[in-house]
Amino acid sequence: MDNKNQRNRKTRAEGPLHKFMHAGKKAADTADTRETRGSKGPHGRRDAQHGAYAGRRGPQQGRGPVKTPEKKISEISREKTAATPRSIAVLSLMKILEEKKLSHIVLRDALSAHPDWTARDRAFVTRLVEGTLEYTIQIDFVLNQLSKTHTKNMEPLVRTVLRMGSYQILYMDKVPDSAAINEAVELVKSQEDKVFFLSGFVNGVLRSVSRDKEIIFQNLAHTGKTPAYIRYSVPLWMYDALKKVYGREESERMLAWFLQGEKKNFVRFQDGHCEEMEGDIVHSEAFQRGEITIQDYASQQVGIEADPQPGDQVVDVCAAPGGKSCHIAALLEGTGHVDARDLTEAKVVLIEQNIVRQQLTNITAQVHDARTPDPTLLDAGGQGTADIVLADLPCSGLGILGKKPDIRFNASREGIRELQKLQREILDTVCSYVKPGGKLLYSTCTLTKEENEDNRDYILAKGGFTLEKERKFLPGEPSDGFYLTVFRKE
Repeated sequence: MDNKNQRNRKTRAEGPLHKFMHAGKKAADTADTRETRGSKGPHGRRDAQHGAYAGRRGPQQGRGPVKTPEKKISEISREKTAATPRSIAVLSLMKILEEKKLSHIVLRDALSAHPDWTARDRAFVTRLVEGTLEYTIQIDFVLNQLSKTHTKNMEPLVRTVLRMGSYQILYMDKVPDSAAINEAVELVKSQEDKVFFLSGFVNGVLRSVSRDKEIIFQNLAHTGKTPAYIRYSVPLWMYDALKKVYGREESERMLAWFLQGEKKNFVRFQDGHCEEMEGDIVHSEAFQRGEITIQDYASQQVGIEADPQPGDQVVDVCAAPGGKSCHIAALLEGTGHVDARDLTEAKVVLIEQNIVRQQLTNITAQVHDARTPDPTLLDAGGQGTADIVLADLPCSGLGILGKKPDIRFNASREGIRELQKLQREILDTVCSYVKPGGKLLYSTCTLTKEENEDNRDYILAKGGFTLEKERKFLPGEPSDGFYLTVFRKE
């Protein structure tokens, strides 16, 4: 075998431990410069989408796996990989991180495709996918200290396997390190020629993570060696944005809760009271009969603050999947009517499923773009006819990072600005539906000032509304982050 092939087949993972011990401080010292100016530090340029540092392209000989973008890796994996819980978790992560699909949909579809799995297997896959997503930014930081090949330049499958393997080693105490490493190596070995020979690289990197676990945690906890945004596994821009609004201490408390806090399941009963509940709620008899509905505690406050009165006419302009609309319909006790709307037929189907399951008769669902004026909601004089208009609008979702960890990679500063424009376009339309003396409720599940307080002020500046109530629920107090305002039409 020639020297070049020997170099390519040799494991390149065992970078010296002192490299990880000292690289963190360099990253902390230069992080702000890379984020704001895009300059290249010791690990390359900032990757805004993944929150990891992207190595600059250069000669790849002897440098580990090389990215091959010409084919989706999930297709390659399906050709060679048996459907084990770990392999399905890897494929799910590939779809989310490489193909930019939504985590809750990917995971739902993956579990639905394997109805024969035990509850233990389903919980294991869910933990692997969600946990790896939560810690990807932090794990990439660790991997980039221990591997000579930057994660950005790795073969996508290898990158995903290393992330998931590292998560098991660092954060799943019940999984032996040897099992996590062996399964990762075997999965890579099962691939076609251009991937399988990188199993040695994967083996070496994961053994380094396992061997250096103690010092890894010491450095992650060391504020001088690891930047705070890495420690809490969020993009730098997101950390800075939260710190600007809430201060460092409160922002870090919220981010720590997203990673480590107890995530409670809240259910709403037909009589309106709320309880915490554990277990497989969706498959319980009470859920199937419509006696209970899964709805976060903060989300339930919308119906409570709406305080519908018998006979009220209610319009929910962005209703899917229908939790708030159905709550208000239940509070009306069969009187009045709730007009639940959303943009697509698929979303309306979700609303209708909730209506049928809860056996509600005073609510209907329809497809309607909330930006498009609806003259049927105005009287002959152009005044609104709705007693209550609910505008729970599309938002960046930073308040639900604990439930949708891929928001870390999908949200952006520019995206928030675009969402604010969309929210205001909808508000310009739907504010006219409220009749004099009626209520407008504006709510989001995010934490940004642009989408919350700034839009509160925007509504007030339009004239004709007074603010009756404003409530903000921060993550962990007791559940998701949520913002809610109640306006009265003059």
